[in-house]
Amino acid sequence: MRGLPRHERPRLKKLVRIGTLNVGTLTGKTRELADLIRRKNIQVLCLQETRWKGEKAKEIGEGVKLFYKGEGGKKYGVGIAVSEVLKDSVSAVHRINDRIMTLRVDMKEGCWTIISACAPQTGCSENDKDEFYMTLDEAIRSVPEGDMLTIAGDYWNGHVGEERRGMERVHGGHGIGTRNDDGERIVDLASAHDLAICNTFFAKRESQKVTYSSGGRKTEIDYILVKTSRFNIGR
Repeated sequence: MRGLPRHERPRLKKLVRIGTLNVGTLTGKTRELADLIRRKNIQVLCLQETRWKGEKAKEIGEGVKLFYKGEGGKKYGVGIAVSEVLKDSVSAVHRINDRIMTLRVDMKEGCWTIISACAPQTGCSENDKDEFYMTLDEAIRSVPEGDMLTIAGDYWNGHVGEERRGMERVHGGHGIGTRNDDGERIVDLASAHDLAICNTFFAKRESQKVTYSSGGRKTEIDYILVKTSRFNIGR
C-alpha cells in the first residue's frame, strides 16, 4: 500500500481526535459507528471485540474507512476506523492477529503509527496474557524510528491505579483505585517504551474516568498511550 506524495498529504490540525471503543460486535453497527465519528469529529477510532471474520478494508459511510482483522468471527477482533480527511493517507496496515493491528498514516509533519489492541480478559490464562504483551512489545519495536506512535485499546481488567511513585514519567497519578497485576503489565510496557498513559495525566471527576461498571464496581480499563516526547501536558 502506498501513501500520497508529501505535497498531497494532509496537515495535522492543532487538535486531532483519537478514541478507543469496545463495540461488542460490529454487526449491524457500522452506520451508527460512522455517524458517531462524524458527530464527535473523530479522526481515528480504534475498535475492539469487532467479532468480524477476515481481514479487509471497507467504506462504512460518512467518508469513514474501516480496516479490520478477525479470525474466528465469534469473539475478539480488532479494527481501526479512519475519517475521510485521513483515509487516503494510510500507507500501511499490519494485521497481526485478532487482538493487535497497526496502521500507518503519512502526514506532512511525518508518519503516524496507530496500534489498536485488545488484551485478554479476566479468566484468560497467564500464557495468553504473556503472549499478548510479547506480541504487542514486538509490534511497538517494529514501528519505524521517528514515527509518532499512539496505542489505544481495551486492556481487560488492567487497573493502573492512582499510585505513580517511581513511574512519574509515564503515569500522571490520576488513575482509579489500586493497581493490579494486569495493570502492572501496562505500566511495565509503558516504562519499557517510554509511553505516557494519557488517561492518568488528566484530573477529572471519577464519573468521567470510569470506562467499565459492573455490580457496583467501577474502574478504568480503556487506555491511550503515546510517546512521552510527543506528550506535553504537565511537563
